[in-house]
Amino acid sequence: MASILTAMWLWGQYDRLLTRSKMKKYTPPAPQEKPAFPTETVSILIVTIDTPDEFPDTLRMCLNNKPKEIIVVTIPRDLARVETLAKPVIDEYPSVPITIYTVPKPGRRTQMALCVEKSSGDILCFVDDDTVWPTDKVLPYLLAGFEDPKVAGVVGRQSAHIPKERRSPESLTPWEVAGIRKLAANNEKQMQLHASGGGIWCLTGRTMLLRTAAVKPGDFLSEWTNEIFWGQLIQTGEDSFLTRWLRARGWKLFHQDAPEAEVFTDVKKDANYIGQLIRWRRNGFQAFIMQLFVDPGFWAIYKEHPYFARKLAEELGRPLITLVHLAGWVLCVRNSPKIALWFALWYLFHMFDTYTAFLAEYPWIGMQNIWAAVAMDHAYLILDYYGLLTVRQEGWLTRNDK
Repeated sequence: MASILTAMWLWGQYDRLLTRSKMKKYTPPAPQEKPAFPTETVSILIVTIDTPDEFPDTLRMCLNNKPKEIIVVTIPRDLARVETLAKPVIDEYPSVPITIYTVPKPGRRTQMALCVEKSSGDILCFVDDDTVWPTDKVLPYLLAGFEDPKVAGVVGRQSAHIPKERRSPESLTPWEVAGIRKLAANNEKQMQLHASGGGIWCLTGRTMLLRTAAVKPGDFLSEWTNEIFWGQLIQTGEDSFLTRWLRARGWKLFHQDAPEAEVFTDVKKDANYIGQLIRWRRNGFQAFIMQLFVDPGFWAIYKEHPYFARKLAEELGRPLITLVHLAGWVLCVRNSPKIALWFALWYLFHMFDTYTAFLAEYPWIGMQNIWAAVAMDHAYLILDYYGLLTVRQEGWLTRNDK
């Protein structure tokens, strides 16, 4: 019964060659001399609870890119802390207003909606409170994606922020290595989809730019803050909703892969990272279900982006595909052990090649930590099933949202 493994191997090789050929055609745009949207037209929007100590650095890095304004939304419980952290930055940069608002209780969508309501820029730029912008070129390069008037959402590469003093095998935790690997894989998936003509997977909120004219008018905010999934009002998954909502209304989504646009984010140092992974997986399944069956539906997507429609279906069906693959391995080992050994050697060679390249990019991880990257790549064997079985549940899971 080697036919299952053979079919899956052949399909994998075809898919890999297809995506690589498409990626070669992509060239990241550079900022124009006279851009459609200068940085001074951008409102930077930040929602925060349990605000990290590094928050002032995030504010300073954003201000170095010369936006029009910064709007922060927190909750009454955390207001004093946010004001204390922001005050020295406000004093340092008097020319750019930083305004702080609150909503009664934690909720990413309600907090983000208030940001949108209070903003005045032509471009809205959501930034997580632990995001690092390394240079003052980040915003100009991300804005280059809006030179196409049909583009309503732009994101760039988003990688793990590890301070230089902790870049050693002895200082890193396995959870950080897993986070580094996860973000690197996400960048590759975003780039593959964008190069194939399907836009992007998700407008991830670490740094996400939106055309104000696409989201502020009409009933967007009402729909955004009142989405019901399986009978339950949901507050997380806001970036998935935005991605789906814009695509369904004919807007393009853009991934800026230029190194100048890369931003960095803190990764969890402990087992709290599991909660983050669970939230992402649940939100992912919610997004796949809504896009394929509700808005706009598989066939509507397929007419515009057949590659993306297929990838969506594959992602939603991955738990079933995994079971078929595992069954293929069991049958092949039992009935055709020599063929099973050939496939095992091939996959081991591919893994060696993959993780050698990963270590070359991040040499300070060290061989002793590579197992955490391998574990992250195969965590779907548990996360997919747990996320699908608990898809109706939600929560921030990594911060105190009570």
